[in-house]
Amino acid sequence: MNSLRKELLQMTYAAPTNITLSAIAGIYILAQVIIVPALPDLGIIFSSDYRTIQLSVSAFSIGAAIVNIIAGPLSDRFGRRPIAIGFFILFILSSLGSYFSDNIYVFLFCRFLQASSAAGMVLARVIVGDIYSGNKATVMFGYISTIMAIGPLIGPLLGGLISDYFGSMQIFNFLTILGLLLFGLIIYDLNETNLNKSTDMLSQIKSYPLLLLSMNFWPPTLVSAFSFSIFGLFFVGAPFVAVKVYGLSPSQIGLLLGFIPLGFVPGNIIVGKLVDRYSARLLLIFGSILLISGPLIAFLTTILYTHPLAFFFPMLIMGFGTGIIWPVANTAIIQAVPSLAGSASGISSALMVIISALSSGFLGWNIENIDPIMGLVGMLILAGVATIISSLFIKSDQPDN
Repeated sequence: MNSLRKELLQMTYAAPTNITLSAIAGIYILAQVIIVPALPDLGIIFSSDYRTIQLSVSAFSIGAAIVNIIAGPLSDRFGRRPIAIGFFILFILSSLGSYFSDNIYVFLFCRFLQASSAAGMVLARVIVGDIYSGNKATVMFGYISTIMAIGPLIGPLLGGLISDYFGSMQIFNFLTILGLLLFGLIIYDLNETNLNKSTDMLSQIKSYPLLLLSMNFWPPTLVSAFSFSIFGLFFVGAPFVAVKVYGLSPSQIGLLLGFIPLGFVPGNIIVGKLVDRYSARLLLIFGSILLISGPLIAFLTTILYTHPLAFFFPMLIMGFGTGIIWPVANTAIIQAVPSLAGSASGISSALMVIISALSSGFLGWNIENIDPIMGLVGMLILAGVATIISSLFIKSDQPDN
């Protein structure tokens, strides 16, 4: 019946293009990281210290956690298209609000609302599930994941260039224009794909306790969350290191922040060749060791060399390790309780951004009072150790029914 409904959907409506699905999924990551190189300058604009201005990253992450939980059930009840339209209108308005903010509190609130862009990531996944199945769905998920990985690679560089040549606040005008373009793409290309709308919006949420009691769910979720937190830690701590230790400009910071995502992409590719030969637990432990090795090598090389690359280049290794971890952990999350795969995806995504927000917020709040390199490296290694410990509890038995 499910495959028949998908065939009917494909005959009745034109499926959204790969460009549309990838664009609405990728805008979330881009909007999150594009301001990172400009954080020191934004602190000056809003007369705030670094511990306060970095809360703009944490506020965005907390908003994204909430959106991850509610966007799926809302789209099940009201449809994919109207929810996409509503959330992207909110993204456009909050981007404008960020530009016109006259104090730090309004700015932080607008950044919280900008996390509405996270709905695009959630909706892209469920829309693929609505339309495709089997190998075609796998190909589409891979395509979308690749585009999302590009966001952290080009976002900081783009934000740094805008900040250097046009001013840091122009980043939010850029996001407003980008949001308008995506809104037009949604109106033009995103047909409704949910042909079986739920009459009870809370039905999915009511299944959460069953999932939360599954011992197959928590280990891969914590692996995914702790490994994801390195991005938040790095994107909050690295700009402070770049400015205070190396005296770099926003565009230079944006270029150096690309080392983690640059390592992430080949890690994603290589794990596909390893997953049939090695167990999930072994791959996760191997990836976690690489995750720890990156910041440890970076710390040791900064003792010998004073060039910024001595600190930033080894972060390629950390990105490579994360690229190995994520596909394995996310597969285990979805398979933990097969009948609740959608709920598992939403809850795990929310926990990822919550842990990332808390850890990066803690670092940002204290980094001015400690040695910035020691503080950042120490937090990254702690995240890696937590990832290894969580990996040891990955079970190899059958998923819960």
